Order: sequence, then structure tokens, then C-alpha cells
Amino acid sequence: MANVLYLDCFSGAAGDMLLGALLDLGCDTDVFRELLEALPIDEVEVNIEPVMRGAVQAQLISFSATHDHPHRHWTDIDEMLAASSLPARAKENARKVFRRLAEAEAHVHGHEPETVHFHEVGAVDAIMDIAGFCLAIERMSIERIVCSPLPLGAGQIQTAHGMLPLPAPATAILLAGAEVYAYPLPVETVTPTGAAIISTLAEGFGPLPSMVLRGVGYGAGTRVDAAGPPNVLRALLGEDRPLPETAEPTYVIEANIDDMNPEYFAPLAQRLEAAGALDVTLIPCTMKHGRPGVLLKIVGVQSQLDELIAATFTHSTTLGLRYYRTERAACERKVETVETEYGPVRVKHAYYQGALVNSKPEYADLLKLGVPLPLAQAAAFKAMGKK
Repeated sequence: MANVLYLDCFSGAAGDMLLGALLDLGCDTDVFRELLEALPIDEVEVNIEPVMRGAVQAQLISFSATHDHPHRHWTDIDEMLAASSLPARAKENARKVFRRLAEAEAHVHGHEPETVHFHEVGAVDAIMDIAGFCLAIERMSIERIVCSPLPLGAGQIQTAHGMLPLPAPATAILLAGAEVYAYPLPVETVTPTGAAIISTLAEGFGPLPSMVLRGVGYGAGTRVDAAGPPNVLRALLGEDRPLPETAEPTYVIEANIDDMNPEYFAPLAQRLEAAGALDVTLIPCTMKHGRPGVLLKIVGVQSQLDELIAATFTHSTTLGLRYYRTERAACERKVETVETEYGPVRVKHAYYQGALVNSKPEYADLLKLGVPLPLAQAAAFKAMGKK
């Protein structure tokens, strides 16, 4: 089973928070000795201490240099990482993270990535955060990373480029395509370094994936104000839960309807099937004030979720619905046509893990034969027996 890391960023994400969470999960602190030996960065001290953020204890990591380190261009950092003795995957991941960071900064400031001169993110602590995180996931044999939706603060922040809006422009670019929501306080919650690490290395954003949980770790941010949730990032480490080969994530959409003409339900089901529904079910129910109603249940894959919601609102009278993620195991299906004495009939064969588990004539084809259904079905099974 693969090791899966879930980043629960309920209070935001920064490089030090990500790395601290891995240490709290049990990553050996020798990773820093290995990191300093692998990179041509001199006289850097690593400081690790448990701190309280609200009611939660977390690991706070900081780096201090005994002398000034120069600001660096992206090409300087990329050459440093390329020449390092980091393991191959850690080296490549670190270079990818900085490349994305450089491209985002270049877009914001109207430069080419090669000419980007890092200020905050080019400091030695950002290099250590990014390279350290990439090395830590290598040493912990983490194969998949999934991230929660990210909270984004508002307001302004003072930077080397002057006053900028939050989220920082580079952060906003890096998180294009990510699931985000508004944080209730005017503070920076996701830094460019944190955004670069997550957007480069996480396979996606969403709820906690199915896993066998093995550990939980907390990484602290530097913000210590008491307002809002604790300024920590929670990391959950687990193993992929074994699922059938045919399992795929799906969503169930539900709506309770008590004011629609019953004649409209069949066209509604047809519209939903045209929109990609895997299944549409109508269940009689009793609603408020004792009124009879119908519970509409739709099953569909995530990529069709928006279309299914739109079709429900457009072709039914409901003013609201609910949806939730689920998992679906499906048999592999193969269709063949058999010749009966009344005409051709398609037969659906179902296979689970390579074994045939069911064979069934298509109902619509049996109707088209123009004979009583029992005769049509018997003829189809007879033809199937000859195969």
C-alpha cells in the first residue's frame, strides 16, 4: 500500500508549517544534517522547538544564518539544487517547486523567470523549507500528497516590492485551479512558498482520501495572535485503503420534491441521464405538513457534477439540493449481440476482477422483438446458451 500524506490546511500553509508537520509526524531530524551536507549553504543553524498555538502543540522550525546570505536569482537556486547531492526525486521536486515559484513571480512583475530576483522567497529559510520538505517526503516514502481546500486571507501586506494585496499576487497565480475559500481574518494565510510546494507536489484538493491512518503531525506558523483557529497545519499520514480495482469516486445528489407534476419526473430523469447521471432513483416519501413527495437521488462522477446540478435546477421545481462524495465499485461490462428466432438482442456480461458474474439480455431489445416478454427472454437465453 502507498503512503499518503493529507495536508489539512485549515489555518493556511507556509513552508515552515509544512516542514514542521512532517517532523511532528516522525521524520528524523537528521534530514537537516543531510540537507546541509547536500547544499552549498554555509553556517546555517536549524532551530526546532515545540510551541503552543492556541490549545494545540506544534513543531516550529526556523533557520538562522551566522552571516548575511545574498539574495539569489532563480537560475542561481536552480544551479545550486542541480549540483547538490540530494536524492534524485527530492532534487527534481525541489527544482520543480522553485521553477513554479519563479514563473509566478515573473508573471507578477513582468519579467522572464531567468531574471527573477527573489527577496522574501529567495532567503535561505525558503530554500531550506522547500528542499527540506522534498527531502523529508523522500525519506518518509510518501508517494501521494492530497491537500484540503485552502483558506485565503484578505487585506494588505508589506513586502520588498511595497504594499501588496492578500493573497499575495504570486500566491494567487500559484493556486490557479485549487479549491480555496475566504479566511475570516485579514492576515496572510498561504505564503508563496507554501503555495508553490502544495501546487507543485499535491495531486489535488479535496476531502480526506480513504486511508488507514498511521499518524498525525502539526507544524506551527509564526503568527501567534489568538484570533481565529490555531495557526498550525495538520498533516495526516496513512496508507491507501485497499479498494476493488473498479472503484471510482462518485457523488450522490439528493433533492426532496413535493410540488412537481408527476408527469415531469420521467423527462427529468431523461435529462439527468443525458447530463451524465450513472443512476437516477425516485423514492416516495412524506415531507413537511404531511405532504407526499419524492426523494430524487442521482449518482454521477465528479466531472459531471456541475452539469447534473444544473439539470436538476433547470428541469425540476426544487430550490435546493445536497450532494456528498461517495465511492462506487462497478463491474467491468462487455456487450455482445446474439441472434434469436425473433431477431437480434444485445446481452450485457458483467465481470468482477476478471471473473464473469452475470449475463443479462437488454430489456429494451427484448421489447423490440414484438412478442410477449417471457417468450423473448426465453429465446434470448436459448441463443446465449448456444454461444
